[in-house]
Amino acid sequence: MTSMVACQSPSATETPEPEASAVSAETEGSDIDEVAATQVFPDDFSQVCNGIALTSAKGYQATAGEVHHLYVFDRENDSESFSKSYKELPDGWEMEWEESQETQLVACLTATQQTLANTCEFEPEGEETDLYVLETYSTTYDVAIYAAQSGEQLDSTTFELEGEECPVFHLFTEGELTDTSNADYSQALLEFVKPYVQPEA
Repeated sequence: MTSMVACQSPSATETPEPEASAVSAETEGSDIDEVAATQVFPDDFSQVCNGIALTSAKGYQATAGEVHHLYVFDRENDSESFSKSYKELPDGWEMEWEESQETQLVACLTATQQTLANTCEFEPEGEETDLYVLETYSTTYDVAIYAAQSGEQLDSTTFELEGEECPVFHLFTEGELTDTSNADYSQALLEFVKPYVQPEA
């Protein structure tokens, strides 16, 4: 949203000053536009999963002893769009959105196969009578890691992960009696991407 203020020069003899101010305002405005044009956000990095480079991201060069920041995206199948994953990463691996352009790496996961592992029933609470049901699935993921700025695929692999056992507690969406859960890829992903995020000498 842009606010506009109309200014009128008090006399013709003072005309040069408003002109100078106008030039200054235009310059300041162009600086703001330039910053806005180069600002990127976490979701912008999803295009890298589709092989499209994000040239405004920081370039990747593996350097021992440094942390090369990473965003993770996943999807339920290959017909869906990639969404940012909010699974917990080690401290310092992921940049806050204000500094997204410092991110150098993107990891992308696609669930390619799901096999029912467990059907978990939860007793209703209060006056409710219907059981809540959680289905956990063993899941196969196709995984790749990319350099964000160039779009280059650095490595790829496949995870074949067992479905989780029935938990003691599960949070269901209000009004929904059933839910599904794919296998948690957090640990497998950490081991796969660590050589790129934190290269060793």
